[in-house]
Order: sequence, then structure tokens, then C-alpha cells
Amino acid sequence: MIAKDSIELLSQRADILNIISHFVEVRRSGASYVCVCPFHDDKNPSMHINTQKNFFHCFACGAGGDVFKFVMDFERVNFAEAVEKVAQLSNFTLTYTKEKEENKREIKHILPLLNAFYKQSLAKHREVLDYLYQRKLSDEDIKKFELGYAVGNEESLRLLKNEQISNEDALYVGAIKKDERGGFYASFIHRITFPIYDYKGLLVGFGGRTLNANNAAKYVNSPQSVLFDKARIFYAFHLAKESIARQKEIIICEGYMDAIAFHKAGFTNAVAVLGTALTEHHLPLIRRYEARVLLCFDNDEAGRKAAFRSAFLLSVNKIDGKVVLLEGGKDPAELVANDEAKKLHALLERAMELGEFYIRELLRGEMSSALDKQKALESVQKYTFLLEPLVANSYTGLVAKLLGVKENLVLLNKNVKNSPKTPLLDTQKSRVHLGELELLSFLRISSEAKTLF
Repeated sequence: MIAKDSIELLSQRADILNIISHFVEVRRSGASYVCVCPFHDDKNPSMHINTQKNFFHCFACGAGGDVFKFVMDFERVNFAEAVEKVAQLSNFTLTYTKEKEENKREIKHILPLLNAFYKQSLAKHREVLDYLYQRKLSDEDIKKFELGYAVGNEESLRLLKNEQISNEDALYVGAIKKDERGGFYASFIHRITFPIYDYKGLLVGFGGRTLNANNAAKYVNSPQSVLFDKARIFYAFHLAKESIARQKEIIICEGYMDAIAFHKAGFTNAVAVLGTALTEHHLPLIRRYEARVLLCFDNDEAGRKAAFRSAFLLSVNKIDGKVVLLEGGKDPAELVANDEAKKLHALLERAMELGEFYIRELLRGEMSSALDKQKALESVQKYTFLLEPLVANSYTGLVAKLLGVKENLVLLNKNVKNSPKTPLLDTQKSRVHLGELELLSFLRISSEAKTLF
């Protein structure tokens, strides 16, 4: 039997648009998506797909339901088989149990219980509150984002024991960890806690910040669990989703404090990645809200690399957006704490379009010879050959200017006659296999071209 919790998680994570697209051709129509209904003799697109609420409905025959219902009706399978098919298409690992339904363990209350404990503990630790006040967080901010404090290991373990929560269940949801000797210890010890909710409002994990300067790991996240996958979740999305849906824009920053700072500055559509770069698993959530993306990362080496990778991922997957790198070594939290929110507004207004940013980063290095320029052009082509022709050609002037050559020497559209073979792009899974890209070399430096460099 498939575990009920596993089915619920799959229901939250499965992208109905992506699943239905595996079976029928889907196209956009205004603010929604439509397709020819496969459940009756439909000559016009009568089926509508609501990506925000994750259901479909045919206005001609009345067919409708969630992602599981679609697969059940299309494949003519039972519910369990439909769940397994959706899991397969979503690259989701189901969990199974032989327990009867009435004896299944309930795990969803464990993390909220810990969260309540952490929030109560924060009020008892003045030194931690003083640190948050120094970071210019108010009591209202602390309450809104439910900040807490994880005390010592023994206190957390004692709480779980007193609440009759088994080590097995606590380990299952990431509340505790197991050491090499088989013993158990709390996942968060002496850390400020940031509860992390999924887009439906389910508490799935925590982030933790130490105040110990000697601790090598300043920030840690909950361990990977049946509830928590940091590659799929945005911090503060549950608070930002209404603004994202209304504005059709999402600000993505680097950390918990930055996301909180954005909200304090009035940018209530801000979220944060969880200690990792943007991944392909974030894309369905962005698409579901049809949101433009504004990447706002620190202007250090790590921030530039994260912005570089993220700009590539978004642009080749046809998601519109811009990039801003904060100047002066300050992050959003510092700017807001120093009453420089207006400066943050100004920086965001000067954000650079994703493709332009990616190309400028590719061409940052020194190009002292014609051969250097040729190699740089080939690097740009590896990228632009993955874009739509109209989009690729829009960068011709930029690339020519950055290389210092005439525009007629810059070919960025893979569909131009006699252009090289297109690199491998797995559009079905929205994955670009960078390691499999061919080395493209088609522009030979003629004696005429050499005079232009």
C-alpha cells in the first residue's frame, strides 16, 4: 500500500501541466492553458488546465479533477496505478507501507510541535533576541516569520519523548539525526530557527543559524526527508505567493534574512533559495504562477556564479526575468537594516535581462587575439543555439559590440541555413545536458575577417 503521506506530498509537488503534456498537446490561451479533451470527440480545445489550483476541467463533456483523475481516466487504471504513473513522470519516490489505514502513524504534527517549542524558547533567551533586534528585526517581523531558538540537544530530545514521538518518526521527518554509533541527536542545537513551509502551507523543515563564531556552518537546513527537499522549495513562498500571483513576478534571493528584509522593504513577492542554486525542480512552481523572475544575489564570487547558473536555467526554459547583483558588498538585509531601502529599490530598477547578463558574464575574460574572440563567440553560440530564433537574434548587436566585430560575423541562430547541429536539449524534462554539448566551430577566420578584429 502506498503511504498516504507520500500521496499527499506527490499531489503537492506534481505539476499538472507537465503531466497532461505527456499525453496531449497543450497550448496557452490567455491566463490559462487549454487542450483538446481526450475524453470525448473534441474538435476544439475544450479542456482548461488551472495550474495554480492544479486541476483540469472540460467545459464540453464535464470531465475534470486533479492530476491523478486525469491519469486514471486517460490510462484507464485504478487510483494506485495512477499515483505510481504520476510519481514516475514527476521523478518522485513513493513510500509504501503494509500497515492498515487506521494504524498509520501521523507525522505532520511533529514539526509544528517543535516550531512551537522553538518560538517559546526564543522568548527566554534575551541574548538571541538582542541579536535579532540588532539586525533591525521587530517583534512583528519575528512573529510573522515565526522565528525561534533551538536550545540544547537534551531539551529537544526530551520534548519528543514527552510527546511520545518515537525516534523512528522523528528521524523520518528530519527532527533528529543518527550518529555513526546509532545514537540520536537533535537536528538543530543552539540555533535561531527559520520554519520552512511548502507552497501549500505545510511545515516541512527548518533553517538554523548559529551565533557561535567558531562554528564552521553558519547556516544549516533540515536533513533531506519525506517532507523536505531543499532543491524544490523556496523559503517564505507561503507568505509571498499571493503577491506573486497578483504581480506576476517573483524575487529570488540568497538567504532567510534577505527574504525577510525584502518583505520589510515592501517587496512581499520575495523568496529565497535554501543554500543551493536555483534548480530545474523549482521551475514548475515558477511556471504555475506564470511569474517573471528577478534574481537578486550578492555581488561576490558565489553570488555571481549562482546568478550565472540561474540565468542560464531560466532563459533556456523560456522563463522571462532579470538579474541584479548588489553593489558594495552589501546584501538586502544590510541595506534594509541601514535604512537604505530606497537604494535597494533603485538597484532593482536597473536589473539586467537574463540573456544579456549571461552573455556578458561569458565574455568577461580578456580577449587579446582573434582566436580568443572566436572561442568566446563559440561559447556564446552554445548558449544562443538553445534559445528561440527571435530571442537568439536579439543578442546579435550586443555580442558584436562586446567582441568588437561587425554584426554580420556573428551568427547566433541555430536555424540559419547551414548552421551546425543543435546541441542536445532534453525539452521534455527541461534539462540541458551541458556535458553533452558539442564543441561548435563553424566560423573560420578568413583573411578578410582578420582585418576586422
